Amino acid sequence: MPITWKQFERYWYIFALAVTIASLPFSKLGLSIGQMMMVGGWIEERYDFRKLIASLTGRSVWQVIIRVVPLSVFHLFKAIVTGFRQFSRNRAALIFSSIFLIHLVGLIFTTDFDYALKDLRTKFPIFLLPLILSTSEAFDRKGFYRFMMLFILAVLVRSVYNTWMITTHHFVDIRDVSHNVSHIIYSLLLTVSIYTLLFFLFKRNLFLLWQKGLALVILVWLFAYIVLSQSFTGLSITIITLVLLIPILIFKTRNQTLKVILSAGILVIVVGVFLSVRSIVADYYHVNPVDFTKLEKNTSRGNPYIHNIYATQTENGNYIWLYIQWDEMRGAWNRRSRIPFDSLNKKNATVAFTLVRYLTSKGWRKDADAVERLNPAEIDAIEKGVANYIFLKGMSIRGRIYELLWGFDNYRETGNPTGATLMQRFEFWKASLGIIHDHWLTGVGTGDMNLAFRAQYEKMHTKLSPDQRWRSHNQFLSIFIGFGIFGFFWFLFSLFYPPVMLHRLDDYFLLVFLIVCVLSMLTGDTIESQTGVSFFAIFYTLFLFTRKETDTIFSKDNK
Repeated sequence: MPITWKQFERYWYIFALAVTIASLPFSKLGLSIGQMMMVGGWIEERYDFRKLIASLTGRSVWQVIIRVVPLSVFHLFKAIVTGFRQFSRNRAALIFSSIFLIHLVGLIFTTDFDYALKDLRTKFPIFLLPLILSTSEAFDRKGFYRFMMLFILAVLVRSVYNTWMITTHHFVDIRDVSHNVSHIIYSLLLTVSIYTLLFFLFKRNLFLLWQKGLALVILVWLFAYIVLSQSFTGLSITIITLVLLIPILIFKTRNQTLKVILSAGILVIVVGVFLSVRSIVADYYHVNPVDFTKLEKNTSRGNPYIHNIYATQTENGNYIWLYIQWDEMRGAWNRRSRIPFDSLNKKNATVAFTLVRYLTSKGWRKDADAVERLNPAEIDAIEKGVANYIFLKGMSIRGRIYELLWGFDNYRETGNPTGATLMQRFEFWKASLGIIHDHWLTGVGTGDMNLAFRAQYEKMHTKLSPDQRWRSHNQFLSIFIGFGIFGFFWFLFSLFYPPVMLHRLDDYFLLVFLIVCVLSMLTGDTIESQTGVSFFAIFYTLFLFTRKETDTIFSKDNK
């Protein structure tokens, strides 16, 4: 049957939103195209073509030519005004989108307008998406679920592609496998997908048994991918979200049996994580005993070893600075690798030090014999900056925890946080607090963040490498730095008050999303990239403003 123009408008809107959601794990270009399509559809939906045609009907050709452009512009302006009037009646959407207004106000205190305009372009979806989605017809429950299934499918396809990248070693750092999508933002997409699948599994009468079986397989795969990709952020946020969600579920349910099961579940999770981490930490700090009075003096080739018995650094329990023969390692390495021994590897760390750490992690001596025993895959890994053979094990988080502990110990000994993920964040936060101390009232403005951090790092005399002197890696601190104390509190108000205002805090999807967002904002600049902003704005708006029915935790129709 032929569709009406009104139906076409609706289909266009749904297709544009689908393109935007499906592009989240893949393409910034797709996000831009999808949002531009949504803007076009939003204007077209309010554009009065009948009045335009009626005003031109019966006119001469020259009159039509003269009048068509100004009349078209007039109706375009009228359509936009109509949409903004609708938007102005949705107070909750206005409050959320005012996060973008903070950034406009921040121009008052800005000196670097080039960066400020770039930042405004990045943050524009925070205004644009609530404007479009909150003024368009809401979706029923089935329509909303279809969007979420499309999102899961997109995340699934990306995880399969990334797995191929990992297994074929098409990366330097495993965190780079997502290419143009930050690995941190992708881990948030994974977490939201996992909890959406959990909802689908436990909601009665939504899927057939075989469909729920398929959903379970996808759920297990996505969680396995988090482990395979060594996404410490993704795993942490997934587990912490569950730990925070279970007490809410316990409080909401009246089923005493379920309360006991959930309480036992959270106890098992917390104790299991604690014991696992404690075991890994204990293994890391275990030191294999060495009799320093019986150290061999020469290699098998007759060259003298260097033994620094006063250095306490270890790798997998083995002392790093024992059994060192630099000349032998240099010669053997240069025969096997195209990256010279005394240069930098692909992670901008010295090849020599990375090689020493890698050989130590295997319990080998640091001489020519050891270098010649390395297989080609290990040579390639060292060239990429892998300093411990445990880091090569894909299905293990142990390597990521070892990396964090190594960074902590290296910082404690040298005072240099460069290359240590956790310690670098502490340095970022230290710099952030220093800027806040000096600009607590008004902030530094929308465009002056980079200038402020550059000056603060110089003021601190930081040992961070210049190419690692980044911004706060904490969204709340970033907002405080940019817009001062009033901007900071308005950001919190804009984030949390709309769900309170609309009585939606007990909605499952919105609650999970808020937990995930807040956790990510504590350790990352979640809305400082196009993908991060789009993720934040799309799902906040979709969950809060575009659904006719909500999925309240333990409501009768949600069991």
